[in-house]
Amino acid sequence: MSRIQSLARAQLSHDLARFFPFWYKLTPMQQRRLADTCTVRQYHAGEDILFHQICNGGLVFVYEGSIRAYMISPHGREATICRRVRGETGVVLPLNEHKAENVIPVFQAEEDSLIAYIAKSDVYRAALEHPELLDFYMDVTAACVQEIINSFFSFAFLPLQARVARILLERARASGSTKVSATHEMLAGATGTSREVATRTLGKMQADGILRTGRGQVEILDMKKLEALASLTNQGL
Repeated sequence: MSRIQSLARAQLSHDLARFFPFWYKLTPMQQRRLADTCTVRQYHAGEDILFHQICNGGLVFVYEGSIRAYMISPHGREATICRRVRGETGVVLPLNEHKAENVIPVFQAEEDSLIAYIAKSDVYRAALEHPELLDFYMDVTAACVQEIINSFFSFAFLPLQARVARILLERARASGSTKVSATHEMLAGATGTSREVATRTLGKMQADGILRTGRGQVEILDMKKLEALASLTNQGL
């Protein structure tokens, strides 16, 4: 176990309020039992997360870094459908991998990440004692499904500039800054296009005065134009 994992495990029982919003309603003994069901694991940037090997469904909390779920085409083109960053909780739904026609997304650490997870069986077992956990599990599931629906809507109905705008808005709001950490490769993968096309799209948006690109960073210069381009004002999403 690495030093960062050891530190995280030592702190986990004191920091699970970030994972479970009902944490302080529990007794110290209940907190210990719930903490014992959590496992902490570290992943390096670009490393795949094989949840079917470590966690058959359940909840995942991003302790540090960020992770994503993405699909990849037979030609190697990627499309991000769901993302969780530091301090956010996601759900890992068990999927049917035995049918050849089923599309199974890939989970990956976008950067060096530390995650805590609790398996579905442990969620259900703990929910018998903590009914709030089952409500929380359903709320997180609904949020993840909604994000996937929003991604499908973007890929199916929005032009590329609008998809890029949505990604940048999401990251700007998450960070509370107009300067967003984003590479051309990341935006290409998030929007299902090639790096070259993503670069041209960013260049057009820069020429229109919406943003300014830099090394691994995009600065939003006109938030209203970016929101209009993302179709948020018309779609209400």
